[in-house]
This record gives sequence, C-alpha cells and structure tokens, in this order.
Amino acid sequence: MRILLLRPPRYVWPFNRETSAFWQPLGLLAVAAAVRRDLPDVDIRIWDCPGEKVGWKTLERRLAAHPIDVLGLGEETPSAHEALRAAELAKRLHPGCLIVAGGTYFPYAVEETLADGRIDCIVRGEGELTFVELLRRLDDRASWPSIAGLAFRNAEGRIVVTPPRDLIEDLDSLSFPAYDLVDMTRYGRGSRNHPALVSIEHSRGCTDSCRFCILWKHMGRPVGGNGDVRPCYRTKSPDRSFEEVLRLYRRFGRRTFGWVDPTFNASADWSDGWAERMLASPLVGPRGRNRTVHTAWLRADAVVRDERLGILPKLVRAGLRQVMIGVERDDPAALAALGKHENSPDVCREAFAILREKHPQVYTIGSVIFGLPSDTPDDLRRLARLERDLRMDYCFFIPLTPNPGTAVADEARRSGRLVSRNLASYNFHTPVCSTETLDLRDLESLYWRLMIRPSANRLADWLRRVALERDPRRRRVHLALLRHGTRIALESLLRTVFRPADREPALYSRRPKWYDQ
Repeated sequence: MRILLLRPPRYVWPFNRETSAFWQPLGLLAVAAAVRRDLPDVDIRIWDCPGEKVGWKTLERRLAAHPIDVLGLGEETPSAHEALRAAELAKRLHPGCLIVAGGTYFPYAVEETLADGRIDCIVRGEGELTFVELLRRLDDRASWPSIAGLAFRNAEGRIVVTPPRDLIEDLDSLSFPAYDLVDMTRYGRGSRNHPALVSIEHSRGCTDSCRFCILWKHMGRPVGGNGDVRPCYRTKSPDRSFEEVLRLYRRFGRRTFGWVDPTFNASADWSDGWAERMLASPLVGPRGRNRTVHTAWLRADAVVRDERLGILPKLVRAGLRQVMIGVERDDPAALAALGKHENSPDVCREAFAILREKHPQVYTIGSVIFGLPSDTPDDLRRLARLERDLRMDYCFFIPLTPNPGTAVADEARRSGRLVSRNLASYNFHTPVCSTETLDLRDLESLYWRLMIRPSANRLADWLRRVALERDPRRRRVHLALLRHGTRIALESLLRTVFRPADREPALYSRRPKWYDQ
C-alpha cells in the first residue's frame, strides 16, 4: 500500500517571511508516525510543498511519476481550497486513489467537502487511530460505518457520519512524530529570528470554549451523543516533552521551538516539571546560556498564577523568549459574547506588566478581535489604543473570523452578516463579516488607517522599541512585524484611494515565486 500525506503549495501569511512562515506539518507527522508503528509494511511518505518550495507544476510532475493508493490531506479553513485543488489533481492522475481529508476545516464542512467527489472520506477529530483503522479496512467499505470518527458517502450516495472516536487520553502513548520524513534542514534556514525552527506540541485541547475558536472543539470531549462538545485539556508528561525537545535538538539540530499548543501554560504542574528538566539539562549552559529558544501561546491568568508560584521565572530561564496572549477585547460584554472566560483587561495588564518588568527578554504579542456585530468606528478607535494601554510589544488586530464549526460562524450565517464565502479570506487579517453599521471595506479601511495613524506617542514607542532596545532578537522581531504591518496598511490606503468602488475584501497574503512553478 502506497500512502502519501501532502501539504500542497500555498501563499505566505503577510506577517511572515518565507524563512519562518512554514513550520513542519505536525499533524501529518503525527499521523505518519502512527501508521509506521501499527502498519510497518505500509509505504508512507510526506510531501511538504511549502517547506520544499514546490509549486503546482512540479507537484503535478511528481504525482504523475509516483503512483499512490491513498492521499491524505489536512487543512485549516484559509488553505482548504489548496487541498481541494490537490485532490482534483490526484484524482485525475490516479483515478483509483482514495482521497482522505482531515484537519480543522473538512470535518466541519462535511456536505460541502463530499459534494463533488474530490474527497472520498473525512477523518474527524484526532486522526492517528482513525486513519490507521481506515487503512486496515481500506478494501472493506461495508465495514466503514463501524469506524468511529469518519464521514463518507456510502454505496447509495448518502453521507454517513459515524460516532466520534474516544479521545487519546494518554498522550505519552503517541509515537514520536515522523520528523525524519521531511527535510528538517529547510525549516528556518536563513531566518535570524527563528533559526532551525520546529513545530512541537505537549498538549491537546483547551481549558476554555471560546466561541470563535475551533481548536478546543476539534480536540474536545463529545457529550450526549448529539454533537455537543466540552473542553478537554490533556498533556504529555514533563519527562516525555523534555525528551522530545532534547531529541529534536540533538538529532535534527533544532534551536527554535514553536509550541503549537492552544494554551502552552494551562497546566502549572507541566510547566514546572518541564522547566525543571530543561534547567537541569545541557540545553541550559552553566551560566544560564540557552541553547534553545521557545515561542508559545499563553493565557494571561496563567501568567499571573505562574509568576506567583515561581514557575514563570523557570520557564524564562529555560528559554521562553516570545509569547502571544489573547487579549481579544477590553469590554466585559464583548468578552462574554466571545466566550472568553477568566480574562479581563486588568488581568491582561498585570500579565504584560509581569513580563515587561520582570522578564524583559521575552517579546510579548497580544491579539485583539474587532468586527463584532455591534462594533462601530468608536469601538475600533478604542481598541486601537489597547496596544499602548497594555504596553505589549506588538499587537495583532484580528477580524472576527467565522471558521466552520464555531458558534461565531453559526451566528454570522443566521444574522446574514457573513459576506465573503471565499475560504482564502478566512486568514485572520481580512474581514469577512460585516457589523450592524460597517461593511467589509469600511472595516478594512478604518482598521488600517488607525494602525498607521501618526502620533507623538506612537513614534516614541517605535523609537524606544527599535533604537533603544538592547536585546538584538527583540529588536529584530519588532522591526520585522513593524515592516510587514506598515506595508499592509499602506497597501490598504492606496487601494482605498485608487479603487474606492471595489467592495471586495483584500487578501494581503503573498504568492511566493515558486507557487506556480
């Protein structure tokens, strides 16, 4: 049996350079590891087109020369159209190939995905066990209804959605991801801020149930048998997580670790145990010199808790150097509407103050969501002041994005505010939903005007963060984000001036030179 797991070509997110835009496709690596462990006779390969800079013409030639029995695809919403294009290509070149889709988009758009025959089967939720069982029964389609975690069309053409699969409770039981199936030297090559980068996870799920997020639901626990899901946070042991870091450092020369966990610091016990192992290891030199750098998404309330418990200083000494914290809003009503719990401006202010004053080597990024149904120009002006008010190093302003499967998507459809159906625009920088008073172009133009509006305070902040910054990595990261953000803002303003009648939202993602090659 010949299996190919594929990440097709795609555009570059506008706030990244190519050297740091594409991390290893960790989901595909985890699935491949499970297949190799349980089905050792299977020929399984991973092609990561963005990592290899392989465009569509080269991909077509490679697919034509490499017969496959199963093609596996896993995508988020803004890249789902690329996976569908790859599925169509594979079907044309290998008509008998089974196309299996997973990730955080396809399981929540089952009817659309299975409508035209490009995708044969959808793996829902965690993919390792479901994909292995599907391969074992590949030639026995009559038994597929008994495989938990699938969606497919049966012989009569009806869509069958099987019950969800039980979660993997013991994450230590998972195989080490199959990093050896991709060329690890390509990731982070030439990047000064993220050299030798690698994607890694220690947990799955989340402790919260934000209405705009699909990750907690994708890895949550089904309840009641009616499609309801509750948050379920699981983590590997500190020892297992440390061993993964050490192995990636020694075997693959990885230096920058991008933790993909939705909430890296949810468990104080894990954070404390992992940091202790790191500090006692050769990865931290005798004078505290870190041989690895770590970036992660944090919860503000857990930052405050861990500082009080003495855990945060250990994480920083272990190499934590860049964090992203979901501020989202400064008004309680909007936070409640977003389902963001135990999170307030005061908690976020305290978290950023702790990092700024006690751990200044950590670069802090906050995210703020705009475009809620009731948002007005005054709300956007107020939100634009949050960056200075909370004194974070950089702020990402993210339009409310209705990813399929989220409560936000359901509400947007019911209210008629969902304007754009172009999946590529669900990229967290292009508005796709109107508000009660602002259409998409109004949101976009006002947003970018606010972001580059000159002021004495803003110029003073930029000067302090660039000219007076002593830490070279912090200075480089800030210059990179400032450059990308300013470019997008200027493009938006020029579009407003020269194409005022164009009411479609703009895509600022960049097409790499190799995309069509």
